[in-house]
Amino acid sequence: MVDTCTALDPGSRVEVEVEGHVWLLDRAADMEALWDAMDGDDLGDDERLPYWAEVWPASVLLGRHILRQAKALKGRPCLDLGCGLGLTGMIASSIGARVVAFDYEWPAVRFARHNAELNAVPQPLWMLMDWRQPAVKQGSFDFIWGGDVLYEKRFFDPLIRLFRHALAPGGKIWIGEPVRTVSRPVWDELREQGFEAEKLTVEKVALCGQNATVNLWEIRIS
Repeated sequence: MVDTCTALDPGSRVEVEVEGHVWLLDRAADMEALWDAMDGDDLGDDERLPYWAEVWPASVLLGRHILRQAKALKGRPCLDLGCGLGLTGMIASSIGARVVAFDYEWPAVRFARHNAELNAVPQPLWMLMDWRQPAVKQGSFDFIWGGDVLYEKRFFDPLIRLFRHALAPGGKIWIGEPVRTVSRPVWDELREQGFEAEKLTVEKVALCGQNATVNLWEIRIS
């Protein structure tokens, strides 16, 4: 099945097909339009760019994997890192996972909740959270995942700390990551800090005009 992304109303709604199921995603506008509307005061020290407003190929690959792992995920507590428009959180909730999904940006959380209602799936627990200051119970998630979250080196250390804090004993972390140079050092860094990191698959994702090669990694605590 070829995953597709079609603009139904330019700048506000897209439909994304993952493994034969079409998901409707509402948003305020596309990332470029939101970016153009920002000024220097909007960015601040954290450079809060509106990445949440796009559908990323890494999230589509994660969505495929979540569906393939439906039996293992059903009824299990799961944490969705950087939920964006809510795609992977909704997919996991639709197959019975108990999902907590968070983003750093309030508009992302608001649209994700709306999109879950739009697609008639059980609502995950949507949270506004900074992964540098995790507001979740230690060791509380059997599965953690994130799509395209390692695009800057400054994210490596806080995410590794979050993994160690939030993952339950024997739990698994799945990271969908496009092939890019900046992410290469993190896998060795994880291994040095006592994690196991294994590349599960490499797949092509054609999505919204993008044609990306995406790696899917599984991480465990040794």
